[in-house]
Amino acid sequence: MSGASFTGVQSDGGPVHTGSGTQHNHFNFHEPRTPGAPPLRPLAVDHLAWLHRRFVDPTGMGKARERLEGQGTLLLDAAPGSGRSATARMLLHGRKGPRPPRQLLGDEGIAPDLANEHLSDGDRLLLDLTEAEQPKWELVHDRLPSFHQSVRERGAHLVVLLPRQAHPLSNEVAAWLHTIVRPEGMRVLLRALRCADSPIVGSPDELPSTVHTYVAGDPPLRDIARLARLLDEARHAEPAKGVERWCAVALQSLHQLATTVKGAVDKLDAGPDRALLLTAAMIPGSRPHVLHAAGEELLRAVRHPADERPLLEREWLSQRLTAIDAAVRPDGSVSFNKPDYAPAVRAHVWTHMPALRQPMRAWVERTVRFPSLSSDERDALVAGYAEQSLRTGDPGDLLSLVRRWSRWDEPWAVQAMIQALGHGLSDAGTGRTFRQQIYDWAKEEDIPPGRARALVVVSAEVIAVSHPRQALVRLHHLARRTGRAPKADQRLLELVTADRQLHRHMLHRLARDLPQHPWQADVTLFRACAAPPHLIAPREDRPPLLDRHDVRTALTTAWRALCTRRAEAEWLPQAEEWLSAADADRRYGDVLLDVLAWAARHSPGAVARLYVLSLPHPCSGRLRRRLDAAQGLRPAR
Repeated sequence: MSGASFTGVQSDGGPVHTGSGTQHNHFNFHEPRTPGAPPLRPLAVDHLAWLHRRFVDPTGMGKARERLEGQGTLLLDAAPGSGRSATARMLLHGRKGPRPPRQLLGDEGIAPDLANEHLSDGDRLLLDLTEAEQPKWELVHDRLPSFHQSVRERGAHLVVLLPRQAHPLSNEVAAWLHTIVRPEGMRVLLRALRCADSPIVGSPDELPSTVHTYVAGDPPLRDIARLARLLDEARHAEPAKGVERWCAVALQSLHQLATTVKGAVDKLDAGPDRALLLTAAMIPGSRPHVLHAAGEELLRAVRHPADERPLLEREWLSQRLTAIDAAVRPDGSVSFNKPDYAPAVRAHVWTHMPALRQPMRAWVERTVRFPSLSSDERDALVAGYAEQSLRTGDPGDLLSLVRRWSRWDEPWAVQAMIQALGHGLSDAGTGRTFRQQIYDWAKEEDIPPGRARALVVVSAEVIAVSHPRQALVRLHHLARRTGRAPKADQRLLELVTADRQLHRHMLHRLARDLPQHPWQADVTLFRACAAPPHLIAPREDRPPLLDRHDVRTALTTAWRALCTRRAEAEWLPQAEEWLSAADADRRYGDVLLDVLAWAARHSPGAVARLYVLSLPHPCSGRLRRRLDAAQGLRPAR
């Protein structure tokens, strides 16, 4: 997704960063849950890289790295606010793996399912139990030894963040325990400030005493990280001011932002001013003409009386921006003068004016269609609405917008749907609801083309990271509707050929469906998934897929369906590929010939066509012997 980013505070939890600069959540384009399949949330690679530059090792970090390398499993213990979550992420980030690190999740009150069959080679997993109650912890504690063995066998790494009351531990589990001690707060702050676009300060002596006093109180490191970010934002808002002013504004924002927003909103009596405030908060960084047009549209959405005054008697936009403590920046964008003000305004309005939520949905649905909106402005608007609708536990409004935008097969509509679905999928509370809805939509025969395009992207780039099997299922359904979901087959093949387990799962699905359904896409997908190079070459340091009995069985079943239910023109080209591969690779070539022979044995026509097709090939005699054996004309080997 081009320019898709959003900044906001949705809850008191979530990712922690230890430095300056705005934190962005990116969506890059940008079956119902299987019982026992553990929910997995990806850790954003760009955020891990960002955190790595600002991270200060706690005491005991070196030993933690050594133990994670040697054991595969590490139980990390630390006091709250000591940066334990960031430490766990950096431990995993420091290990190499075939996919981004992921976090194991459990539903509320339910322990994560540590099912061995869902662990892939080289996985890097985080299990955060810092808020777990004792029964949940005890259940995980009992499952850890067997899961640890699977972690070692797969060459994976697992970091577990312990709850504060995690003791007593069994001797086996206690062997993986390691304790870290919080780094010094001023070092964390200075490291973050030096990583800004240009360093804010070079030494602690340049910071005023108010900052030293605050840091000396040992606040949680997440608050020190937020202070660094607020300092950087204060500098960008008032570049002509000095460090004293920036620190004062940042500390005020850190302690009093919610109160400040409430007072500012209460002072605005006029509807147009409140509309401008909310619009600036919903589309942060928008250009003045976009802000004005969107604000007028919001007034129409709430049926506010029109301003009957002559144009020249109305306030200038600059005057109205001053009233809401915002201004036009040198780059031409409009932003508030206080850091973190936009998300605070959104949260305040959503909480204290619930009657606005329905008009706001209609406003977002129409405003997104404005031709004057840039891609970034459109993304910010959808993200701001998604933030609040998900925070207040109402995913239905966001899904309703996706349905409305589905009426258009236009780039702006597809991008808006990708944004809305991406935020819903990435939210811990609504991810399952959105995955189920996407599954239902993917199976529709008359799915709107624009929505289909959006589903392909979010399935391949959002769901695939946390729930790869579910992404496979959704992309498979979409690939069967090629006229409405272009590139679904391409994204599906990229997904399955990159992961051995997904490849096996796809072959089993095709073997199940080819005998039952007429989907032409399944024939094309089978030809790609069953291409000899994919079956013969070892992957992920493991033997080729053809070494597995279940894979050979699935291939035989699928080939039998092709030979008996499909026209020869649909399967003869692939048979030619297999015969050529059998010529080149004697060991696995014999397995390919066995599969073909046993698949065709009940179809005399298929047997004859295979034999004739093989005559120009050196493997012709080997195939003939296998065809005879499969039909009972000679003893089977």
